[in-house]
Order: sequence, then structure tokens, then C-alpha cells
Amino acid sequence: MPRKAAPAPKTSVKSAKFKPIYALGLMSGTSKDGVDVVRLTTDGANIIQAVEHFAHPYPRGLYARLKEVATADIPLADVLQLERDVTEEYIAAIQASGLLDGRVQVVGCHGQTIRHLPHQGLTWQLGDPNFLAEKLQQLAGRPVPVVMDFRRRDLAAGGEGAPLVPLFHQAMLAGQGAKQFPCALLNIGGVANVTYLPSLQPEDVRASDCGPGMGLLDQWVQHRTGAAYDAEGALAKAGKVNHKILHRALDELPFFQRPIPRSADRYEFNAVLEWLAKANTEDGAATLAALTVAGIDQSLHGFGATPKGLKALYLAGGGPRNTAVREGLQQAGWRVAPVENLGWQPLAVEAACFAWLAVRRLRGLPFSMPATTGCRYPTVGGVLTA
Repeated sequence: MPRKAAPAPKTSVKSAKFKPIYALGLMSGTSKDGVDVVRLTTDGANIIQAVEHFAHPYPRGLYARLKEVATADIPLADVLQLERDVTEEYIAAIQASGLLDGRVQVVGCHGQTIRHLPHQGLTWQLGDPNFLAEKLQQLAGRPVPVVMDFRRRDLAAGGEGAPLVPLFHQAMLAGQGAKQFPCALLNIGGVANVTYLPSLQPEDVRASDCGPGMGLLDQWVQHRTGAAYDAEGALAKAGKVNHKILHRALDELPFFQRPIPRSADRYEFNAVLEWLAKANTEDGAATLAALTVAGIDQSLHGFGATPKGLKALYLAGGGPRNTAVREGLQQAGWRVAPVENLGWQPLAVEAACFAWLAVRRLRGLPFSMPATTGCRYPTVGGVLTA
């Protein structure tokens, strides 16, 4: 159950009419493979138009450095240099995209998560908003405000700091009309998160991280085969699920014992890789894909959603390409549908969200609610540069 909401502090919410503006959103997820850039026009509420998407891969070597800083203690100077290098990649992505023009009035950048420890109230997304803003001013010939550090305000208010996409998901679906509800929107990246939308009303939104998305399976495949990921879920489809290890993960991993809403760090599920050490490559992949499905299924049922009651479970992110995961959700009874049915590209949704949240930051509108992150009251996050 969501935590009881406390009275919200007074904010500078500007509820007057606000014309849609152009915004850029940058998202680099826990897969650590690159940056998605999206340009859209939005009022930070229900108007979301003209979505354009560009994907920029990270250069070789950056993934390994990001993985090291996320899992090991390294010198602070190396972390600072890595943050500068990541910020340079954000700038390179914007330049390559060609989406920064005279109409863009704000940039929302999620940053690269290297640690997320919600039970300690800690999270860290690499990226220097001041350096980014300075470079954008040089490129654009004028100041372009940047919003970053989206998660820590929610954590300070007792929330999980994630997921921050639910209100955006609600705005996306609201544009489709009441006939879509009840439904859910699932994003499968390194970690999976789901937004449950029982009605058209924003106050009814529920959300949570679900558990491992593709991150754990990617690690398994990289270690066993050298490939970056299980293409089309071929390995998982060829293997047999180890139900003993699957149930052990659901029964013993701390994440699955915490109440919904909850958030996850990609690497907090790594014990499962040790439990699978004696499994062959295919069986390990099948078991990890089944764990992704089980976490999603558990979360949806935790909201009170049922396969018969849900009109559609829309799939976004890179994970839906994995046939074993997609078919596993169908076998669990969920009516899965691609987010393309709503007119969206699967890899554009999260970057678009952070463009939308940047405009909400300009307006002083909340990013999260008790039912989406467990915060004590709706919070307005993000640090805004001049």
C-alpha cells in the first residue's frame, strides 16, 4: 500500500495558462549503451506533440568504466573525469541529433545512474548541468537552461526516487481517451518499471520498479558468450527455467520483500548470477528472463491489476525485443501490446519524459506522488541552471 501522504509544502506552482514550448530530453539508462535524445513540444501537462527521437551510442570503453564505478570503489578523481566524459557524450549526442535549434527553451537530462540506494536515501546520476549549460550556450548562441538531478528531492521527501515516468505515462495515455483504461505501461530497461493506470484520473496512478529488466540477463550473456545481449531472446527460448532458483530469488532477494512502491538498483540482483554458476548458458538465460517476467507479474498483481481486468499492457524500452520475456508475459495472461500502438517509439519514451519533466520544473509542477514513489507528498524535483 502507498504511504500516507503528508501535507505538501507550499511551492511556486504556476497554474495559469502555459503555452507549449520546445524541450529536449536526454536519457542514458542502466544499460549504459548510449544516449537517447528527444525533442518535443509540451506544456508540461497534457499537451505532448512533435516527438523526434535520436539514438547516440557511447564510444567503446565508456561502458566498462561506468560498470566499474557502479560496482567498485574507485578514486574520486576518476569519478570526476568520468562525469566530464559522460557530459561530453551528452553534448555530442545533441550535436549529432541536430535537434537543438532556436526553438528549444529547456533541456532535461536524466544523467547516468551509477548508484541507487533508496533504503539509504541515496542516489547518484553522473552529469554536470553547469558544464552542459555552458556548452549549450556556445552551440545555440544563447542561454539554454538545463534541468538535472531529478531524483534526490523525492528521496529527501521519503520517496524511492523512482520511477519518475508514471505521471508522464498518464499524460501519454490520457491523450488516447478513456477507452484505453484500465491499462498499464511497462518499460523494460536495465531495470523494469510499470505504471498502472486504472482510470483517466492522475490521482489514481500507481507505479513501481518491478525488479531486473534486461540488465541481469545482459551480464549473464556478456560473461558467457561475449555478446552484448540475448538477441531476440534466442538463448532464453532455447533453455529451461530453473524454478528452484527462480523461487529462491523471489523469496530471498531483499527487493522482493519490500512494499510497493519500491525502486531498484540494477546490481542488487547479482546474487542470482552466483546461484546460476553451474547452469548452462541457455538455462541461465531462461531463468533470468523468467525472473524479469515474475517481477512484473508480481508488481501488477500488487496494484490489484488482473489480466482479465487490464485492457492492455503496453511495452516500451529495449526489453520487449526479447521474445522469451514478451511471451512469458503473454503466458501469464497479460494482453501485451507494443507502445507503437499509441504512436510512440519504444526507446523514445523515457527521454521524452525528461523533456516533459524539465518543463514541469519550469512551471513548479510535481514529478512524483505518494502512490508512485512512496514520498510523503507530491514533490517538485530537479536542479535548474540559469
